Amino acid sequence: MNKEDIKGIIFDLDGVLFDSEYYQWQAWVIPLKEYGIELTKEMYLKYVGKRSLDQVDQELIEDFNLNIPFGTLWEEKRKLIEKWFSEDALPLIPYAKEAVEYFINNHKFKVALCSAGALDEIMIKLEKNDFTKYFSIIVSGDGILKSKPAPDIYLSAINKLGLKPEECLAFEDTQYGVESAKSAGAYCFAIPTEYSEKQDLSKADRILSSLKEAVDFFEN
Repeated sequence: MNKEDIKGIIFDLDGVLFDSEYYQWQAWVIPLKEYGIELTKEMYLKYVGKRSLDQVDQELIEDFNLNIPFGTLWEEKRKLIEKWFSEDALPLIPYAKEAVEYFINNHKFKVALCSAGALDEIMIKLEKNDFTKYFSIIVSGDGILKSKPAPDIYLSAINKLGLKPEECLAFEDTQYGVESAKSAGAYCFAIPTEYSEKQDLSKADRILSSLKEAVDFFEN
């Protein structure tokens, strides 16, 4: 990858900018307790990076042999997430604000946000953390037929940026996210968290320890 060819930067949201994975986990824990299931952190790692409604919800029902309609757990999770994220700002991933501002203020780059989450949830997070001002291009999981690891969501973001895939670099924290960006033809730097560090991130062009490293890559 020649960094001089990169014109578009695409940020994932959860785990890349906002330290929200704990809340995502707990929002599954609470509804599952109603069925006598304790979803430990170790158990939850299997679902990190997957879309809530058509992936995690269905897998949980199947994995625990629950005799409930698909979407039941997700609906309870959605209510919890909207309540929590509308009440308090989320903790930021280290250097998240600085990294976003670096790329936003560098006129060489076009910047987009690409998250598999629902748009309502994304906007609540951005507004509560004063991040809406940074992103004029936001691609959510709404209306995307195939979620990550399929390329659909990244192809949509690249199209909205008006760039070629090989001109774009994505920042992701999960295996599914990396595979989605790469299958769309973009470059991808993985920045794993404690929830994704054991996932297979080998398809990433680089594995970084922080967003500061991403900025340093372009600065040096």
